Amino acid sequence: MIFFYTSFEYSNKATFFAIFMDLLAYGFTITGIVFFILAGKLGAWSVLAGFLFIALAIFFYFFLGKKVGSVIAKKDFKKKIRTNPIVAYNYVNDGRASYDEIAAINPAFAEMYVVNDFGKLTRRKK
Repeated sequence: MIFFYTSFEYSNKATFFAIFMDLLAYGFTITGIVFFILAGKLGAWSVLAGFLFIALAIFFYFFLGKKVGSVIAKKDFKKKIRTNPIVAYNYVNDGRASYDEIAAINPAFAEMYVVNDFGKLTRRKK
């Protein structure tokens, strides 16, 4: 079985939330399919229940997993880029911002890392 999930690069909290919502969506999808299969034995209400579970799966996967997860990721990233030197290091090392820009907003990052003569981030020697 192939499992697709939503991941956020700089926010583990948002990634775990999105994966949990994706797992719930997969469970709702399987439940909806089971209700469709059992429609002959259980009756017409089973088809309606199947559509309800499929609709819940779509809501949990696309709205909660992706939209709400991205809102959580943005809030978490704004906090981490100012307080966590490792996240700031990864962000600068990935080329998404300059060292001076991030060092100005994250003093712990500026205290731990420096740009060497070759333009690479290195840990400061104490």
